[in-house]
Amino acid sequence: MAACAALLVGLPSLAGAQPVSTPVVGAPQTVAPVVAPVAATTVAPAVHSRPPAPRHRPPPKTFVFDENNPTCWDGDPAGPAVLAALANGDAGFQALAREQPEEAFRCASLFPSDAATAILHEAALATPYDAISAIEQVSLRPGGAAIIGRALTPSLLVRSLDNGMIFFETRHELHKLMPPDNLMALEVQARRALTAAFAKDPAGLSAKIGALLDDMTEDSGRERFRIVNGLPIPVLFEMIARIGPQLYTSSFDGILDILTLKLKMDHKTFVDLARDPVATPLWGDFFAAVVTSGRADTLFGTMAGNARDLARGSVRALLAQESRIDPPIAAGALADAMDTKSEEVRAALEDEVAEIHRTTTLPLVRATTGVAGGIHAGRVGNRPTTPQFAAERFAERYPPAPAPVLSEDRLFQNGVNVQRMTFYNDTDGKSSFSGFIKSHRAAGWAIEEYLGFVVVTSPERAGRRIIIVADTPDGGENGRMAVQLWLHHKNLVPSVVVHRGHSYHEEDTMPEISTNTAFVFWGSCGGQLRLRATLEQAPDALVLATQNIGTALVNQALLRTIEDRLLIDGTINWTKVWTDAEAKIRDRRFAAYSRPDQNSTLLALRAWRMQTEGVPKLLHASASPKTPSAAPATLTGPIPTPIAPTAWTAPPPPRHRPATTSTATLPDTPPIAPIMR
Repeated sequence: MAACAALLVGLPSLAGAQPVSTPVVGAPQTVAPVVAPVAATTVAPAVHSRPPAPRHRPPPKTFVFDENNPTCWDGDPAGPAVLAALANGDAGFQALAREQPEEAFRCASLFPSDAATAILHEAALATPYDAISAIEQVSLRPGGAAIIGRALTPSLLVRSLDNGMIFFETRHELHKLMPPDNLMALEVQARRALTAAFAKDPAGLSAKIGALLDDMTEDSGRERFRIVNGLPIPVLFEMIARIGPQLYTSSFDGILDILTLKLKMDHKTFVDLARDPVATPLWGDFFAAVVTSGRADTLFGTMAGNARDLARGSVRALLAQESRIDPPIAAGALADAMDTKSEEVRAALEDEVAEIHRTTTLPLVRATTGVAGGIHAGRVGNRPTTPQFAAERFAERYPPAPAPVLSEDRLFQNGVNVQRMTFYNDTDGKSSFSGFIKSHRAAGWAIEEYLGFVVVTSPERAGRRIIIVADTPDGGENGRMAVQLWLHHKNLVPSVVVHRGHSYHEEDTMPEISTNTAFVFWGSCGGQLRLRATLEQAPDALVLATQNIGTALVNQALLRTIEDRLLIDGTINWTKVWTDAEAKIRDRRFAAYSRPDQNSTLLALRAWRMQTEGVPKLLHASASPKTPSAAPATLTGPIPTPIAPTAWTAPPPPRHRPATTSTATLPDTPPIAPIMR
């Protein structure tokens, strides 16, 4: 989506970041081993194995006042404390300002009295940043300017910095209100406070900083990454190791890019960082986060230092006791790392995986390296590997589980392939939906609009049709319920689910996936994090997901290619799809999309289940296709009926060129072919 790519616009090659060089905390006095040796008894699950937290929050809602259902200025409902204050008048508001000043300022518009203004004036002394964050509503009330003026007292702002986060959360407002020199001086102190606080609570501060970055996708790269730009190298490293997989893709890329640039400015490399005793315990988490996010080339590129030592040490760190990586995720990361263009790095990784597999006495570690080696061996085919890797016979001992076959029986019902496509009500969702409608209208598909959703039907081809049932961006929950009712009445069950939205909307798409789902397309940034959850709901599904940035243009082109292959072949042959897509898609970000039949994490999840359960549960799903179950019978109501085209689906009015009034004589010219957008 466009916002995923905001970093590429706002922070090209880090030029906009303007990092401040900071000494490395805890730099080693002597050269330590790259990582600790493998000594694990288990590989405990960590953040990488949890369901992914939202990597971006939805934009604030529009403020609407309703005395029966009061909402605050940001559009969120008034909480119990605010409702209690409303019931108790000015005395209740005074108690609220004393006990929960942030809520008092957030919901100040619900308390318009002069007494409430006086209470806010006093509260600004205790929590000036809360007052500044509420400037839009506070400045509209009589006496509001005095409240903001009091909050801007420099000594008061310094005294209230706490851990420094509050400064960066309100910097957008402070930038408009303070002289530049004063703002910069306050920012320097906020950075110091944040660095000190991070040392005491790295997990908590990592999550808060990540949430702030994810909320700032519409800001320029310079403004968005100011908070991390001033942090020292070990803090940036630890943030990636602790919360990297949960971050919005552009947030992750920005932190990693700034870390890389800071290392370069300090004349250090990633192998130097790996040898730092402070970094060693979390190096496996860092390695897995970087590789599974599609950034292995950054780690093992020009900033690697000794790439061979770094590669071998990273494998050991990933499998060490201190690492908390989920085993199949670790196996997928190792397989992805070995799929590098650097022969030196690939050879080092192959040798280390083979050596650990041969020498370890730990069943879990042996199985992890075995699954990773099996995936890699299947991928390289007849190409040579190192002798040590070949000696372990991974291809024979750990053959990858064949991907479920997307047969015509699974994808079509009576010649009809039904797809469920989700769009959401934000700028990118509206833009993607518009492109979806225009593209399919130009290709001759029929478009019917209903209240909250559309039904887009392909022309028949080789006895086959595709029906796409898609939300209109403003359809919301009512639109999704209407879709289910329509499918129920039509006795149709989607075999394909397509998510066309930001990663923070993924949770709303998950209920559309069922055991009947044969193929899932995650077009959001970092859709890779949904693989495990998707397989839990649809064990026999193939999943196409992004490792890094997903974009609307790539999504649209790739989906149209898949649709064409479905109509021509009745199935999805990934070699044909990828060949066609590579010929059409010139966007370099297409490299972030993983072929479902070659996705290392997907293969590892299936192989791990086979290894641990001893049964090929996910193989040859097409041999005995399920009878699709209709939508839940609890759905009641009349079938939705089409409505007149709205702005979502109405064709654009024809363009009329004004008649020329020129008297110049022009030679005859051939007609110009219309430009197809």
